[in-house]
Amino acid sequence: MGANPRAAAVAALVRQEQDGFSNLVLDAELRRQELEGRDKAFASAIFYTVLEHRGTLDYILEQFLPKGLAKLDPPVREILRSALAQARYMQVPVSAAVNEAVKLTRSFKKSSASGLVNAVLRRACGYDLDKAVFADEVQRLMVLGSAGQDVAQFLSRNYPEEALEILTRSADSGLTSLRANPLRTTVPELCANLAECGVEAQPGIVPGSVLARFQGSPAEQELFRKGYYHVEGQASQLAALCVGAKPGETVLDLCAAPGGKTILLAEQMQNTGTLFSCDAAENRVGLIRTAVDRMGLTNVKTRCSDATKRDPSLPLADRILTDVPCSGLGILAKKPDLRYKKLEPQRQAELHAVQASILDTAAQLLKPGGRLVYSTCTIDPAENQQQVAAFLQRHPEFSVLEPEVEMPAGMTVGEWGCLSVPSRTGMDGFFLCAMKKAP
Repeated sequence: MGANPRAAAVAALVRQEQDGFSNLVLDAELRRQELEGRDKAFASAIFYTVLEHRGTLDYILEQFLPKGLAKLDPPVREILRSALAQARYMQVPVSAAVNEAVKLTRSFKKSSASGLVNAVLRRACGYDLDKAVFADEVQRLMVLGSAGQDVAQFLSRNYPEEALEILTRSADSGLTSLRANPLRTTVPELCANLAECGVEAQPGIVPGSVLARFQGSPAEQELFRKGYYHVEGQASQLAALCVGAKPGETVLDLCAAPGGKTILLAEQMQNTGTLFSCDAAENRVGLIRTAVDRMGLTNVKTRCSDATKRDPSLPLADRILTDVPCSGLGILAKKPDLRYKKLEPQRQAELHAVQASILDTAAQLLKPGGRLVYSTCTIDPAENQQQVAAFLQRHPEFSVLEPEVEMPAGMTVGEWGCLSVPSRTGMDGFFLCAMKKAP
């Protein structure tokens, strides 16, 4: 079977059903099939389009499968999903999508299913979703927003008016959000330099950010290799900006990988002072080091360190950023696997305990009068406002600070911190709270 992007996408989707991590599964399959350039891009587009719209695709296919999708062999199921995704979301003509799908049934040695694939797809491609009748709001979100039951229930309970928009809106206008390195360039210069390389770019809504439209990977640009920018969502940049790191200070970034916020903090410090950038996983610490070296920053010391416990090798700091592990419910548009996440009460309780212990560690490591920023990429109040409120009860020496950084339109600024909801700000779902320790 020669290099076939559709076959590679289907093979990766079958693996993804079995064992999870989408980007690793896809990368392995693309390497195995030795796909390059446009074929590689097409296979990736099919793969992620299926993941992003799986709830919708499955609902439509189920209308024409009396025994349901679950009874089919995995390759046949993924051939149907990927062909419908091409016809519905990728501007591939229906005839091409259907014909190629039928051919794939033979490549995957499922020729007996070719008649079914042909008949189902010809009808499914013309299905009018506007006529669908749903049992309740949760089913509507699962189908139209392509979410698992737990995520649909969470959104309908916490964000009833905005749930569908949260599931369907792309963050940062669907562009790639960058941060200009102020030690090497300015936002206008970076936009102009990117334009010369054929990349559309414009200033973002967060000061210092740039929104760009790349044809390939942002990392393939010479400007990236020379450290003129790093890739980081606008909302995430906001959290690091609220740390307010100053030249000459001692700063800790306790959950730092892959390193975007560390880079921004080091730039704020004008490459002076010392920034300790920590992560619990050794291989992820390597990612931070690679990113920092590429940007030409020399004031960063990386550490493999578990932030749930105090590390005696870390000094007391003027400022600390804790961007904690979270449920990721703010970045559903970027990480389609999270849409189908099971929100099991015990797993959630364990996550909340980790977040609380990281905050307690930070409280011990902060100098009197210092600043602590807590941030997550979720919109779950239990991980955000309630986590801050509980921390302040345990640590009365801390108080919430008014953000010094101007918050973009649509941010909710409350007594326990600032919340970005994608449907209100156009950025990722994100939470941050800056607090001060009494002198």
